[in-house]
Amino acid sequence: MTRDLPFFVTLRSPYSYLATDRVIGLAKKHSLDLVLKPVYPLAIREPQFFSKGNPALLNYLRTDAERTAAMLGIPFDWPAPDPIVQNLETGEIAQDQPYIRQLTRLLAAACRAGLGVQVYQAVGALLFGQNGSWTRSGALEAAVKSAGGDWFSLNQHAKVHSDRFDELLARNAQELKCAGHWGTPTLLFENEVFFGQDRLEMCDWYISKSSSEI
Repeated sequence: MTRDLPFFVTLRSPYSYLATDRVIGLAKKHSLDLVLKPVYPLAIREPQFFSKGNPALLNYLRTDAERTAAMLGIPFDWPAPDPIVQNLETGEIAQDQPYIRQLTRLLAAACRAGLGVQVYQAVGALLFGQNGSWTRSGALEAAVKSAGGDWFSLNQHAKVHSDRFDELLARNAQELKCAGHWGTPTLLFENEVFFGQDRLEMCDWYISKSSSEI
């Protein structure tokens, strides 16, 4: 029987994007069923998290993400526009968020259709891996199509059933919380939590160790 490897991500996390290809490879290596678990970004789930924290945090994270991408040789650029409207100096997020909810619901719809990993990989590359606006005409449609999805169907489904997908996203967030964490990217293997793109080697080691003990 194939074992699951839940992968918690957000569409705003550069580290989730930077981890994706390696997580896909990790699941294949161990013959695990990679199950994408999208959640809303922390800035949406906990709007005060960044504004009440150290103001240097966001600037450090930006520097570190760029450095990590360079070290790994992964194409990287910051999404333009940012999927979350936020003051990067104060951490405060705007009341009006025109992008992140529909974008995340679209991913949830793709998960429901069995295309979560593929669509996340394609949309993540569009957001963080290409130099140019992801909102330009046809860009998202092309990314979803390249992942084998029907853009119109998934996007409309996400709009019409927004409450249903918000419930799914909330369940994912609760599952992440019950597992013992709040951030992304996070892998969950047999009740062991591995947070961060820099814990993939440890996760690999643990899965190998677990398999050898069966």
